[in-house]
Amino acid sequence: MLRPKEVCEKLGISYATLREYVKRGWIKPVVLESGRWRFREEDVERLAGIVKPKKAILYARVSSSTQRDDLERQVKALEEWAKNNNIANYEVVTDIGSGLNEERRGFKKVLRLAVEKKISKIVVAYPDRLTRFGFETLKELLSAFGVEVVVLNQEDKDPKEELVEDLITIISHFAGKLYGMRSHKYKEVVESARKLIEDP
Repeated sequence: MLRPKEVCEKLGISYATLREYVKRGWIKPVVLESGRWRFREEDVERLAGIVKPKKAILYARVSSSTQRDDLERQVKALEEWAKNNNIANYEVVTDIGSGLNEERRGFKKVLRLAVEKKISKIVVAYPDRLTRFGFETLKELLSAFGVEVVVLNQEDKDPKEELVEDLITIISHFAGKLYGMRSHKYKEVVESARKLIEDP
């Protein structure tokens, strides 16, 4: 149960506006014996969907800075989709990094917004733009927060460079566990792996 002040903060409205919403029947308070109002959290969430429409996230990712052209193409395709579907309330979020890297700044931002129930959908060009593995699991988890994942295409046409970056990410992870991220041996293993993969 939330106090009126907490409801106002959550919705970004004044107390006078909250009283107006009650008067219109948009939300019904629980009246305590003292006459004070309390509000059910689920009712507040429902009202938030009316007075604060959730935005869509257009998410694009490439594995390295050499693929910026592809990143721009993804963004353009996503914005075109939004336009064709009459979605004006959206935010573009991009990342440069492996799909195996869970520390991507944009990716973490999207997850935070989903948990805070501030977004309605995440739109990606391909499933692996969002994550390399566990896409269906992530999609199911996001649905629990009311977030729909929309995929424009089912398969990336040129996965080679992505796969190289992903393999190096995996090797880096385990080398770091074995030798420590700052050790000379770690750097040696990662550099050797990169040379071997990129120039077999």
